[in-house]
Amino acid sequence: MKTANTVRRQNAMRGFRQIAGKEWLVDQMYQVITEGKRGLDACVMEMGKMLVETIMCMEREEISGPDYHPLTPDFSKGGTQPGSVYIGDQKVKVRHPRLTGVHGEIDLKTYGKMKDKGAFSEELLAKCLRGLSAQKYGETVVEAAQAFGVSASSVSRRIVEVTAQKLKEFKERRLEDFHPFAIFLDTIHRGGEAFIVALGIDMLGEKRPLGFWQGATENHDICEALFTELEHRGLHLSHKILWITDGGSGVIKALTDRFGKRLIHQRCTIHKSRNIQRHLAKKYRKEAHRRFAIALKYRSFKRGLFPKYG
Repeated sequence: MKTANTVRRQNAMRGFRQIAGKEWLVDQMYQVITEGKRGLDACVMEMGKMLVETIMCMEREEISGPDYHPLTPDFSKGGTQPGSVYIGDQKVKVRHPRLTGVHGEIDLKTYGKMKDKGAFSEELLAKCLRGLSAQKYGETVVEAAQAFGVSASSVSRRIVEVTAQKLKEFKERRLEDFHPFAIFLDTIHRGGEAFIVALGIDMLGEKRPLGFWQGATENHDICEALFTELEHRGLHLSHKILWITDGGSGVIKALTDRFGKRLIHQRCTIHKSRNIQRHLAKKYRKEAHRRFAIALKYRSFKRGLFPKYG
């Protein structure tokens, strides 16, 4: 069975190279397998960034009033400037809204709080993602703002509605124009919650976050719902796509049920490396990871096993 899977993957790769006509496609494959995790995290952080910037804008409006009905002429909104905050345990660049009063620049309390690594906690991020996964966009924005002491009732409904629409468009955007040759599926854990995140890569090397769903890859029903939603949004799923997963039995069963023996499946090399390291003493793990990474770069078994003589 393993031999058959290997042959199918080799045949698929030959087909990819013939279509593209260049060896760089193999390098793109290596990139999506080894760096896919970074792309999945970026998908989650993009939505977190939208929430953070909205919370700051809501505080600014709570202080100064909306543009059409300012509380006092002493306040002046000055656009935005670059800044950074922590979302969960990751530092993220954001656009920091400015507000000026009679005595100069006014520091937003929410921005100061979110520069603290523990303010927008993993638990709060998980709660927000749970709400977005359930398509509760407006409610999620309001609850996130309230967690930082900003009352939605004191600001114009427009801010919430605009952000909710952006989050909806990001999570539910149509996918007819995207034609993947590989889809990376992985489970990201946030605040004790598990979320399946999908990342696609097309023939030109473009990476696109396809969506995320609450649940675990071990759950077959969630995986089926995931595939159904992608198809509903216009993504064509076929046996020609290379599926890269963390090895969860649920997602593999769902893929097998769909594509049977025609399934082209690759175990995520990040998870494979971690599994190898678990069987080794700590002092050998770094070297084992280095050798494994080097072996992946070679296009033949002989060169990967004996790089000096390949």
